Amino acid sequence: MDKEKNYKKILEDYSFEVFWKDELTAQVSVEGSRVHVVRHTRHPLRQLFAADEMTRNQLNKILELRCWDRGRPDIYEILEQLGLKEYNPYEIVKKTHGVSWNDYIWFRFPGENLTSKDVLVR
Repeated sequence: MDKEKNYKKILEDYSFEVFWKDELTAQVSVEGSRVHVVRHTRHPLRQLFAADEMTRNQLNKILELRCWDRGRPDIYEILEQLGLKEYNPYEIVKKTHGVSWNDYIWFRFPGENLTSKDVLVR
């Protein structure tokens, strides 16, 4: 029983919300190895998720689409500017809110009171 008390999860649980401009389009919760998505819209241009359930690996691939290419020659300089030591899609989108020039999708994490005007680049 003492081992259970001292056990620390290797992968932490987390959650975030997904917006298109200021419209809440999804709520994502990650618990253990499973990811649960509550989709508030099915509009294909405003939604990143095709399913309500997925694995962490599948979510990580979606998050990586919201990041810079890991093979960029200057990726380590970009990560250093963000205060990161390694290429980790989740940590990158926490810093950048998953913003892309190509659309109006962005992420908000617990404790943030941001709107699209605070994060979108166009």
